[in-house]
Amino acid sequence: MNAALLSDGLKVAIRPKVNENGIVEREEIAKVVKNLMVGEEGKEIHQRMEKLKGNAIDALKENGSSTMTLTHLALKWKSLGSHQGT
Repeated sequence: MNAALLSDGLKVAIRPKVNENGIVEREEIAKVVKNLMVGEEGKEIHQRMEKLKGNAIDALKENGSSTMTLTHLALKWKSLGSHQGT
């Protein structure tokens, strides 16, 4: 995953600002880390991550969306394979 997806899309990361030379300075790193650890934005990110974690766990359960999709795909491939033998 890239930084844009994590910070702008999923909103589960903070992108540090770079200086005019394209370098992230130590002060900026300290600011971002502090914001993640004790800031309001860090709390919001943590809540989003917990929700995404729960969604991923649900998707991987026996009747979850990922498991069901893979099951349907496997059955379709199995059916295609059995038709080729006839």
